[in-house]
Amino acid sequence: MVQYNFKKITVVPNGKDFIDIILSRTQRQTPTVVHKGYAISRLRQFYMRKVKYTQQNFHEKLSTIIDDFPRLDDIHPFYGDLLHVLYNKDHYKLALGQINTARNLISKIAKDYVKLLKYGDSLYRCKSLKVAALGRMCTVIKRIGPSLAYLEQIRQHMARLPSIDPNTRTMLICGYPNVGKSSFMNKITRADVDVQPYAFTTKSLSSN
Repeated sequence: MVQYNFKKITVVPNGKDFIDIILSRTQRQTPTVVHKGYAISRLRQFYMRKVKYTQQNFHEKLSTIIDDFPRLDDIHPFYGDLLHVLYNKDHYKLALGQINTARNLISKIAKDYVKLLKYGDSLYRCKSLKVAALGRMCTVIKRIGPSLAYLEQIRQHMARLPSIDPNTRTMLICGYPNVGKSSFMNKITRADVDVQPYAFTTKSLSSN
């Protein structure tokens, strides 16, 4: 089992930002000027390129999310159990499954519209097909908005947790209130746990 570093997971954008990032990239990285006088084959290629490029960018971004988040079977049970307690492993798997489904749907949309564009017979027809293709891709992303937000919440939470190597020897200190647990921690570790008279009690876990 690998020791997983949740801090290396890329930020998961919300649905709106996701769409804005991809469409902006398509606009910057593909030709933007087309004329009525172009041969129909050139018009078709112009809009097919935009559809393909948009699909590739969506695919790349969604794949990054799927690859960055660990499969529960691949990480130490300590992290798997921790993730389950905090966020429910079934919901976690479902969210990643929805991201994967969206990736496949977008690929299918692009494939279908590229086929249609091969038979586009005018500038207006080709442009309309491109708009429809990108619109359907964006609709898919909007539908997984809750899953994107959920995964970003997990990323932020898990990244804030201290790094723990579950394969090293671990000592758990616990006991009744006001018996000196915090004072003991301060003596044997670099921790600076607040110590006060009863009825004050430590309200959080310390990891050192």
